[in-house]
Amino acid sequence: MSNVVRMLDNRPFPDLTVFEFAVASAISRQVIATDEELQEVLSDWFLRQVRPAEVAAALDSMAMRGLVRRGGETLCGYGLTSEGINAVATLYGGCIRMIDRGLGLLNTPMILSLLNLIKETRHA
Repeated sequence: MSNVVRMLDNRPFPDLTVFEFAVASAISRQVIATDEELQEVLSDWFLRQVRPAEVAAALDSMAMRGLVRRGGETLCGYGLTSEGINAVATLYGGCIRMIDRGLGLLNTPMILSLLNLIKETRHA
């Protein structure tokens, strides 16, 4: 097994639902400029209509845990906190390794370094 850098202080892995993880991932994208675009992206990922109330509930839950911060009156105005960035990066790393199934077919360190680059340029 490759070296794994532990990104969170005292938790073995972030406590996010799949939908919360998706919402956190979506709000960190540069291409999301409106709430409608946010809903479109999430609906496309899940192949079903995502309602604003579902997104708002996920964001409220994550805000109470300190993973996101409100950046205005819109849903797409939320942003990831440092803890949120760590949670998303940790889960992405786990997903990449899970998809690879330990076969080493995916260059996990390279993919994770891209996530670090995004983290540094967007949310530092």
